[in-house]
Amino acid sequence: MKDGVVSELSGVGIIAPGVLGDGTNDKDDVIVIKRNVLYVSSGHTSLDPVEYSYMYVNARRRLDNDLLGLPNPDFNSITPFYNKPIQFKTAFDYEGYTYFVSFRPNDTNYFLSRLSRVCQENSLHTLSEIYLSCVYNNVDYNLVQAMSVGPVGPELNTSLGLQAGDNVLYGVFAKGDGSGVATGQSAMCIYKWDDIEDAFFKALEGCINVNNDVHTLDYADDADCPQSFSFTAADIQSLMCPPNDGRQLYRRYSQGTYTEAAVSDALLTVNDKILTSVTTAIEEDHTIAFIGTDNGQLIKAELTNKTLSRMYETVTIDTGQEVRSETFLDETSNYIIALTAKKLVKLQVANCSQFITCDECIRPGQLDADPYCGWCTLHKKCTRFKECQQSPWLPSNSAQCIEITNVEPPFIPKTFENISISLTVEQLPPLNINQNYNCKFGDFQSSAIKDGETLTCNSPPLSHVPQIPTSQAFVDVILSVHSSVTDVDFVSTDFTFFDCSAITSCSECVSSFTCDWCIYDNKCTHNASTLCTADDKIIFNGNAVSPPNGFQGQGSCPQIYQPNEELIHANIRKEVRIPIMNLPNATKVNSYECELEIKAQTVRIPATVDESNSNITCSQYTYDYTAKDKQEVNAYIKVFWNDNEIDNAYQVTLYKCSVQRPDCSRCYSMNTTRSGLDCVWCTGDQCSYSPFCSSIVNECPSPVIIQTLPISVTTVTTQPEPDFTEVIELFGTDFGQMMSDIDNIMIDNKECVIVADGFNIALQSVKCKAPVFDSVSQRDVIITVQGKTSAPVVILYQNPLISELSPRFGIQAGGTTLTFSGSNLNTGNDVMVSIDGRECYVTRSISENQIMCTTSNYTTSGAEVAVTVTFGNAVRDGPTFTYTTNPTVTDFQPNKGIQAGGQNIRVTGTNFQYVQKATMLLNSVSAENICIILSNEEMDCESPPADLSTSGHRSRRQADQEVLPLTFSFDGFVPALSGDFGFSVYPNPIYYPFDNMSFYGETVVDGIYRYDKDIDEFIKLIGSDINLASDIEDVEVFIGSVKCTVNSITRTVVIVEVPDKEPNPVDGEDHPIVKIQHGNINVTFGPIEYSSKIQVEIIIVVCSVIGVAILLFFIILLIHRRRIKQYDKETKKVYVEMERIQEEVQEEAQSAFADLTVYLTDLTADDFQGIVMPFVTHKQYVCNMMFNGFEHIPDSQNKDSENITTRLQQLSELLLNKSFLLTFIKMLDSNSKVTVKEKCNIASLLVVEFLIEDKMDYFTEVLEELLIDNIDYCVSSHKAKQVLARTDSVTAKLLSNWIALSMYNCLKDYAGHPLYVLYHALKLRIEMGPVDAITGRATYSLNLDDCLQSDERPQVITLNAIQNSDSGEFQKVKVLSCDTISQVKEKILDTLYKNDPYTDRPKVQHLDLSWRHGRGGHLILSDIDATSQRNGQLIKLNTIGDLIPKTVADNGCTVALVKKQTVANADIDLDVVSPATATPAAGAASKFVFDNAALEPDNGAISMKSLEESGMKHYHLTLDNVGRSDPKRKSLFNMHRNAKRDIKEIKFLRAMATKEAIKEYVDEMFNTIFWASSSQLPIPPSVKYLFDLFDQEAKKQGVDDLTLTTWKNNSVPSKFWVQVIKHPEYIFDIKQTGPIMGTLSIISRTFIESCSPKKIQLTKESEVNRLLYTKEMPHYRSLVDNFYKKVQTAEFQRASFVQELHNSGKNFRDIFSRTSTLEHLFSYLKDHTDKLTSLLQQDEGYETQRNLRQLRSVFAEPNEESSTSQHSKNPYEDVH
Repeated sequence: MKDGVVSELSGVGIIAPGVLGDGTNDKDDVIVIKRNVLYVSSGHTSLDPVEYSYMYVNARRRLDNDLLGLPNPDFNSITPFYNKPIQFKTAFDYEGYTYFVSFRPNDTNYFLSRLSRVCQENSLHTLSEIYLSCVYNNVDYNLVQAMSVGPVGPELNTSLGLQAGDNVLYGVFAKGDGSGVATGQSAMCIYKWDDIEDAFFKALEGCINVNNDVHTLDYADDADCPQSFSFTAADIQSLMCPPNDGRQLYRRYSQGTYTEAAVSDALLTVNDKILTSVTTAIEEDHTIAFIGTDNGQLIKAELTNKTLSRMYETVTIDTGQEVRSETFLDETSNYIIALTAKKLVKLQVANCSQFITCDECIRPGQLDADPYCGWCTLHKKCTRFKECQQSPWLPSNSAQCIEITNVEPPFIPKTFENISISLTVEQLPPLNINQNYNCKFGDFQSSAIKDGETLTCNSPPLSHVPQIPTSQAFVDVILSVHSSVTDVDFVSTDFTFFDCSAITSCSECVSSFTCDWCIYDNKCTHNASTLCTADDKIIFNGNAVSPPNGFQGQGSCPQIYQPNEELIHANIRKEVRIPIMNLPNATKVNSYECELEIKAQTVRIPATVDESNSNITCSQYTYDYTAKDKQEVNAYIKVFWNDNEIDNAYQVTLYKCSVQRPDCSRCYSMNTTRSGLDCVWCTGDQCSYSPFCSSIVNECPSPVIIQTLPISVTTVTTQPEPDFTEVIELFGTDFGQMMSDIDNIMIDNKECVIVADGFNIALQSVKCKAPVFDSVSQRDVIITVQGKTSAPVVILYQNPLISELSPRFGIQAGGTTLTFSGSNLNTGNDVMVSIDGRECYVTRSISENQIMCTTSNYTTSGAEVAVTVTFGNAVRDGPTFTYTTNPTVTDFQPNKGIQAGGQNIRVTGTNFQYVQKATMLLNSVSAENICIILSNEEMDCESPPADLSTSGHRSRRQADQEVLPLTFSFDGFVPALSGDFGFSVYPNPIYYPFDNMSFYGETVVDGIYRYDKDIDEFIKLIGSDINLASDIEDVEVFIGSVKCTVNSITRTVVIVEVPDKEPNPVDGEDHPIVKIQHGNINVTFGPIEYSSKIQVEIIIVVCSVIGVAILLFFIILLIHRRRIKQYDKETKKVYVEMERIQEEVQEEAQSAFADLTVYLTDLTADDFQGIVMPFVTHKQYVCNMMFNGFEHIPDSQNKDSENITTRLQQLSELLLNKSFLLTFIKMLDSNSKVTVKEKCNIASLLVVEFLIEDKMDYFTEVLEELLIDNIDYCVSSHKAKQVLARTDSVTAKLLSNWIALSMYNCLKDYAGHPLYVLYHALKLRIEMGPVDAITGRATYSLNLDDCLQSDERPQVITLNAIQNSDSGEFQKVKVLSCDTISQVKEKILDTLYKNDPYTDRPKVQHLDLSWRHGRGGHLILSDIDATSQRNGQLIKLNTIGDLIPKTVADNGCTVALVKKQTVANADIDLDVVSPATATPAAGAASKFVFDNAALEPDNGAISMKSLEESGMKHYHLTLDNVGRSDPKRKSLFNMHRNAKRDIKEIKFLRAMATKEAIKEYVDEMFNTIFWASSSQLPIPPSVKYLFDLFDQEAKKQGVDDLTLTTWKNNSVPSKFWVQVIKHPEYIFDIKQTGPIMGTLSIISRTFIESCSPKKIQLTKESEVNRLLYTKEMPHYRSLVDNFYKKVQTAEFQRASFVQELHNSGKNFRDIFSRTSTLEHLFSYLKDHTDKLTSLLQQDEGYETQRNLRQLRSVFAEPNEESSTSQHSKNPYEDVH
């Protein structure tokens, strides 16, 4: 500290091109070496108290040296005499210069913004500094906060007078407070580069030509403008950034003056925050700025021109945290990257999908319209321009949305069909060839003809007109326009079908649609000319043009009109005459009636019409109503003719004089009895209707006082004496009709002066000012009205006294509740408390001995002030009161909680001691309970429930939480909180009660948790998201009324210690109930029952009776039982430990999943349409699923060479004979001499024959009989659960093949997608970590047996892989530094050929990797070369990190794939291999041909054959492969393998992280397989058919559900899905690797175990791999159960099943040669002819004997030569 001023050290840095030193060496030789260097600018000056060996403001140094230890960096020192702070804000480089942005004070200590720059071609002596000025409306925003270079859109470009493509300098500034501290007033300015360059030119010109001190940079130690020159402008321009060739600089460190500053007028200002960062983008000619703030917000603004801008959205990214100046767009310009002190945030530049409608998306002239967004017309969604394909795009500032502005006609009768409808559509896109629009009325589609913006189409036929609801006359349907281009209904409106006959009112009829009214028929119709009777009178619709009779609209309808109010006193019998217009001709009317309605009760009254036919008279009737408290009631009279109702009603007002007129004054007063009612005061003290009164009283009686309020007032003893003590109010009767009727009010001998406007006639009350008396006494109150005096009533004068005040201290902000004690405190009605002149707000509940009030805000704290209590106008002094300092909050923990609230939060701060009521407020919602004050600095609060509905517009959720503002209320005072006081709200935990069997399994029976104390020390309560925002202290568990100890909580489990003794049940329950309280969440799990124990005492007694031998037996049994129990405990501990480990890896798993999400962008739902899943061919699918591993595979079909002999034709016919085929198959299955491989091969050949013959239905029938026989055999042999369990039978293989064929379309249409995504997710996850190229072991494998044990921590290297050498186009490829060259080549191929099938792309072994460095540097990189590390007989494979220096890799390394050379680097000028350069070769199966490539197997790992022959041992990351083959290392290798039983040693954490990372994709695959997804197609008919067959047979055989489930599991899941999951390469043309296969094996085993009807029992000897999915297994098992139920309840569609069989056969019919297939079958059949003949001879049936003859005919040998023919030759000459 010097002179009381402290400098806060600031600094910025940037890596940019530059040279070091002055460009010469000791011999004055010119040295020019330009490279990327580190620039640093520091605000360290002589103000700082720390002494350094040197101090500098600007420096730069090489990146490949020790940055901290470099002794001589290129820097400029600060002069020791400069003692002003320099605040550096940011740095950037642009067009040969490195710029630094800062502000510092001038000579008058006024802070000003500065921009300095250094020439990258020369030394730091070229440093120059200029002033920046940003002003608006005479406000100087003098503190720059951030700057960036950016482009400008066309309109802004024109406004600034720039050329297209010019950049500008954007800056955000704040107004300073005078001491260099930014205030909330901020602005944004734009500077043209011409202005910036001009300012730097003037600075240099002043330094060189003028040579005065003002142009010498004042803080630089050796700044110098040595002499005056007369350089021209061109000379000065050349010296701005001269080359570093040793020429004289003519100056060292220059600066401009303030008058030469670059000046800009602000085009955006704010007054409530500091702008801290700025970056810009251009989107469809709009200039958009992203501006960070000091409170963690990101402002999006559109910059229209140099004076106009608008802020259209504000996003909170990190509450309370400053957004750093390092804000930028990613390379795609789709995301904005922002940095705060705690977060690096990546968010989309626009969220157009949040706007659902066109009106939300397009908002011309609105401040919140997003310029990124526009309406993609034909897709009917809000998108960015580049996302809108095959459709016009309307920008957000478009004047008009696409809209149907007119429909003609807008409605038609429901009975009309095929009516021509014209639609006018604003912004209707034009049509191209083969494109069309259609109109859609609901679900009916009609072709449309386009003419400009008009579409013409026909209305639907009657069969598609919707029904009109009952009691309605119309129905609206959605009329939309459908585009054939996008298959979307892109604009719509309502269209109406109406039914006039449903309208019963004339007025409604003639004003609705095109309806007319038939008067005499009393009906509404759309065609009056034909539907009204001939002599009827028609009233035409009001919209009709020139009606023939002139009767038109509502005015022509019969209707009642009411000129005056009709008043009728209740209980009067009279006639009522009703005026009516347009009555029907009396000759057409048979009867008239009136209908009276009073309070929903109706009555019919006969009526007549007068001669003029214009008045209806309702006959005499007694009008009355029952309500006793209503002075008046409205009644309504309707008129009917011939029982037809006239539209409107006649209103009658019924009244009663006696209601609410209890005295004479109110009976006669005009204020309570309006004129015309004829009410009078009648003898008997009653207000009555004049005709009802026999004796009218005209003069009112004397007044009567009933009550005074208050009943007591205060005595006054102080001087001067006030005019009155308090206003009192008298209540009574006959106080007069107006206030002037009251003569006076007296209290004893003093008048109580009447208050102006104090008379209330309705209440008969009057207010007056009670006179002053100084003694306690009872006084009489009398009122005189028009000379008549009332009887006296008593009012009490008494003296209130204050004896005590509590509390005597309260916070300065007010809100403290004070309690006054004393006597007679309830005196009077007007009590007020004042504390030093400030009101203390009195509560309504004042008692005789107590007054309570709430303090108000006070200006100062610590002062003891006076307190007074005023009763009316009488003042009483109370004890003094002291205001204390307001409380503050400095911290609270934890800073997160669940949405329901109720968790304990420890709050620290100051001045809590005198707070009475403190609460926590979250998003303005308070907790139910108040905080507990622990001390003056601490309190415990309850977190409030979170109201997320009011969290703000366009809020951004962070992962699974939302950060809400948190405040505290101290007696109503809410202090302003500084810093980060956001509270993270997480979703409420979900708990699963005991009745959820999928989670508790066998521990719960009949909804009761069975607890065995001998085995368990705890119980586990299952849930989800338990510990996201909670600790153990937040969770309480009760068993009955006993509170239990919570041992631990994880995300899914609460582990609870259970009382030794079973607690007693409460509330009449049979068992104690387990309940949990988690904050404000209360969940009842259900009853718990302790299992009974075998008492040791009983055992001893029994043993003593039955002898020593039995005693020993029980001892042994007890020991065995204890061992079992101990083992169960250990098993449970393993489960608990596993769950704990899984929770520990959650963060790593989430990180891995986030990485996968980024890498899998191309596989998301929105983008997947552009990627074609590379399915294998139909033939390859059949070979993979049916002939994998078999020798005899039919040849491909060649119709020209098909040569079917007679015998092969006979064989075909024989195989299509069901009885023969069944005999043949059963013979094969029962013959133990036939190998399993042969059986399966024959089964697949048979299926191919069925396909060729188009006999899938025949195949299905045969398979059904075989399955039924298999079921019968197994059930009768008491092996029911072994149905289809074997895989060594022809039947099992036939079923497997049938399922594979039937499920192909299901796979291709939708089921294959999640499998394909899972494969890619696994591939990317595994490639994120090291993979050993020799062993195939991977760090991130899910299979622990194949998990790489290396602790390698590789660096990520980004390579630029050349895609087109001519254009220079390249693809960025991320590899690991530990990848071998072959692995790098594989990853490059994956990137370049990501959309190509694997078989169509070149292979790694055919390619070399060429490293391109500099202009002509080409080097072939190899796995093994002269640089490979050697250690005896061991050679380590080269990695990319070994061969390419890190400094080169960090700066971007360019590589290319070229054809493999026999001798590496023999030819460096080879063509690049890429999709852009590959050309197909004639006749080649692949489009890639490499004539000089060694044809090595493509196995994905390094070939070891040649290495073994050479005697050398090669390794990559681990020596496991060496240990396996080296006897000397075998024992060591075995020890290493056995060590994997330890969870931590086998990298269990990594496996769990991988499992969590791919969990979403595994779940999606399981959901699709088990039809649990939300959008799922119907269940495949083949699955329904097969499962129905099992259901029928199970019912017939009487087997249980467990056995039935086993049958189903042994079919589709085991024989199809397991194979597909484990081998996706059978389905897709992809590369399968060892780590992926190992992981898929774990998933496929999890799949089949989830299908098991019994829970898999895991023991401590179980493989650790099987523990991975223990937690998910209950959920997966529930999916299986639900799937089987869905299939069982689904309806079997025979037609769909037949169609599916036909499609399955059609897919694979023409693949294989029929001749080849039959020849293979002939060969197999020939080997078993004798056995088959013997079986056929045992059956003497006609059909069997015919089959026998045909069999013999097939195998009859015409000559010996044919019998020796091989399988591959056709021995038959007789061609069929």
